[in-house]
Amino acid sequence: MKAKILEKEILSNRWGEYSQYTLEYIRNDGRVEIQKREMQDTGHGAAVLLYNKERRTIVLIEQFRLAALLYGHSTGVITEACAGLVDDGDPHATIIKEIKEETGLTIEKADYIFSAFSTPGAKTEKTHYFIAHYDDLQSQHTMGLEEEQEDIIVKEMPFEAAYEAIFNGDIEDAKTIILLQYADKYIFGGG
Repeated sequence: MKAKILEKEILSNRWGEYSQYTLEYIRNDGRVEIQKREMQDTGHGAAVLLYNKERRTIVLIEQFRLAALLYGHSTGVITEACAGLVDDGDPHATIIKEIKEETGLTIEKADYIFSAFSTPGAKTEKTHYFIAHYDDLQSQHTMGLEEEQEDIIVKEMPFEAAYEAIFNGDIEDAKTIILLQYADKYIFGGG
């Protein structure tokens, strides 16, 4: 065994659990050391790229993110894929619900593509990635749950414009960049 948890101290449990772990770690050279690490556990996430292959369009959302504001974004409102924290251990059901809440679209099925740890140095979250075909978005509109203080702008855009937005700095959200790169290679055939 590479590491063994010796102690866990919960530092906060307001929105997710924030804890400090003391562990015994065996280094590659065989030395054993005691390490302390802090970790946040907010659960796992699910994210989806909504696409229409025939029209070569996608649906993204814009919403306020405090982290973006704190680290230099002028408004904190960023463009991203529809996503949410997994409910009841079911990423697929969660993403279907999030699509409805955040975009107003009713989607029956989302296709799972892969899962990945988002920030394993600081968070326990693993994000489950999906793609889902949509037929038509009636208009750009505002969505989100009032009780979650969501204020979401839904926007349909040409895939090429969204993909280019990665490289001109207009899309800075990692899960969205990952999904757009996947779409470039496997949906829209650019790679």
